[in-house]
Amino acid sequence: MEIIPFGSQDIDNILSREPQRAEYLPFGAVLLDRMGKIIKYNKSEGLISNRVPAEVIGMDFFNQIAPCAKGKRFHGEFIKFHRSGQVNVMFDYKFAYKGTDVNVKIHMKSQPDGQSCWLFVKRV
Repeated sequence: MEIIPFGSQDIDNILSREPQRAEYLPFGAVLLDRMGKIIKYNKSEGLISNRVPAEVIGMDFFNQIAPCAKGKRFHGEFIKFHRSGQVNVMFDYKFAYKGTDVNVKIHMKSQPDGQSCWLFVKRV
């Protein structure tokens, strides 16, 4: 099985064909619907964030899991996806996590059907 690198432009297509591969990514992967509800939360993100992936499914990412992501840059990009069904953007971000800032790189990429988008999270 080939390793899917962070920032891969084809990652949405690969995960559409083989959704189970999200569990083997060496970085966090969170799949959101167009309302911001969590559909998928991979094991890597669970380990990094100290959350049980099965327990966050169905929760609102921006209000219940990562309210610190409601800033103009991060949430603003998601709002563009919410309106259009399309997004493919990469940016640096600082999460406020347990009293410290955690520097990350975010790759927000919509699924080909436009009904959900991935948040790929790499700690830097």
